[in-house]
Amino acid sequence: MKTSILLSALLLALAANTASAQAAPGSSPLEYTYRIDSVAGAGYRATLTAFHGPFQYRDMPMTPQGCGASAGSPVSSAAELIVFVQPTGPIHAKFRAPSTSGGSCEFVTEFDLKAEDRPPSTQEVDPEMPGQGQKPRMKEVPEILDLSAADPVRIGRTMTQWGGVAVIPASQAVLRRNGTCYFPYSYLSINAGPGHAEGSSNALTLGAPDGPLLALDDLAAQLPMSAATVSGRIGLPSGLSLVVLEIDAPGYVPETIAYNNVRRVMVDVTGSCY
Repeated sequence: MKTSILLSALLLALAANTASAQAAPGSSPLEYTYRIDSVAGAGYRATLTAFHGPFQYRDMPMTPQGCGASAGSPVSSAAELIVFVQPTGPIHAKFRAPSTSGGSCEFVTEFDLKAEDRPPSTQEVDPEMPGQGQKPRMKEVPEILDLSAADPVRIGRTMTQWGGVAVIPASQAVLRRNGTCYFPYSYLSINAGPGHAEGSSNALTLGAPDGPLLALDDLAAQLPMSAATVSGRIGLPSGLSLVVLEIDAPGYVPETIAYNNVRRVMVDVTGSCY
């Protein structure tokens, strides 16, 4: 994966130790996006996500309605969401997509918005009958997504590249306890594809992707061609340790390019952690 387009912005973000970074030069802000997945033996599932907050609705089963013997498959590009704003109580939403079978056959899932969520700006379905439902603007997620981590990675006060070796004196630890040195870390998690990536989690583990968990960082949704700074604290013993990063560790985001989701760095902690 090439990251040269983003490199200057990424280095600046790390140097400034920013909490997060989102960049999509030349693009207008999107509200939220959706995708429909075919799940073997389980029909179709819808996922809706947004850039503006915690609007994350993942893997919702879609039920065929008004269909005959053959329901066909949903026409994803024609899907729409209708929200029903009530004077009190939760906001109800219906996500639907017409079927390739035609007629009144469609695939539908309904849900209530979480209490902390608010729908994006909408247009009345029928302006002469307010309250009959509103249609938020949506965009279907392009198929190509590419999540990865950019160089450099910082552990303690040492910067190195993924795949490199970081030699860190134990004296840089912010805490030393029972033979473990605790160091702050930061790196940039990037979405280098043209699709909107819904929120997920990155994992730092010891030795291998399925090794002992050092840190788990939740990520918000990411714009295409954007970067988000991830930071926290990990505990390492004296000597050599292999720290492994797995981007999108739960596998929430479908990617066309997924081989670059695992990165590694060797950390050599010199001195005593007692």
